[in-house]
Amino acid sequence: MSETRDTAGQGGQDGESPATGPRTDKPTLADRVTASMASLSEAERRAARALLARYPTTGMETVALFAERAKVSAPTILRFVAKLGFSGYADFRRALREEMEAQAEYPLTRPHVDGKTAPFADFARSLVTTVENSLAMASPADIERLTDLLVDERREIFLLGGDFTDPAARHLEFHLRKMRSRVRLFSQGLSRRADELADLRKRDVVILFDIRRYQQDTILTAEIAKERGAVVALFTDRWMSDVAQVADIVLRAQVDLPSPWDSLIGLIALVETLALSIDARQWAIGRARFETIEAVRTKLMP
Repeated sequence: MSETRDTAGQGGQDGESPATGPRTDKPTLADRVTASMASLSEAERRAARALLARYPTTGMETVALFAERAKVSAPTILRFVAKLGFSGYADFRRALREEMEAQAEYPLTRPHVDGKTAPFADFARSLVTTVENSLAMASPADIERLTDLLVDERREIFLLGGDFTDPAARHLEFHLRKMRSRVRLFSQGLSRRADELADLRKRDVVILFDIRRYQQDTILTAEIAKERGAVVALFTDRWMSDVAQVADIVLRAQVDLPSPWDSLIGLIALVETLALSIDARQWAIGRARFETIEAVRTKLMP
């Protein structure tokens, strides 16, 4: 199951496999914006950052409103859109609408092939590609920034996963609590989570996992955390949760596969990469904690 939104096509149409459904390697508009950054002028980069900060909402607004949010001129927005390969602003908005429609799907609305199994080798290749795409979307600078925050033991760390992404959040929490203290999982119960949010202090770190079929309680948790002065980091999909509008760090992963079901494999790859980064930075300190944990574990479970 998933926290989910993707495209339902009809098996056997152009670009699709009748056995596995629609191909999922088409880059999103956010991918294209990120890839084009180096070729943009400074004003156009401001437009790009404004779009990514409130993606895709800003792109669905008028040229004038988009320009106002980015603090650039309307002609700059049109030049930015042209550099992304669109013939005009209407063409750009049409592409965004198609992405938003693709986000609305979940297993009941995606194609299933009764009585058939997708070829194992083909699906195995798609899993490898999903990991590669997810790691390619991650900025090394963002991994480094998040590592800096997580090794700072003056900061308490709070994590929250959704209905589908909770295992990814727990996997990161496992690594963090082995290497440092003051790591907590937010409760899934909202009444208790309110108590936990009240404990947040300025400079604490809140890490949220939210993929398509984005959860409103996760978005509200992010907004409250930001209001309380916490640093917010988001693990999301290629279409980006609305949490991105308040997040200080956003890491995106591919979650769609040639399958009716979304996958956590891209998110887990990012979590493992972050855990390795923290270990490389923290092992000199973390080793003593790990040895203490093992000594206690031996006494508790002889």
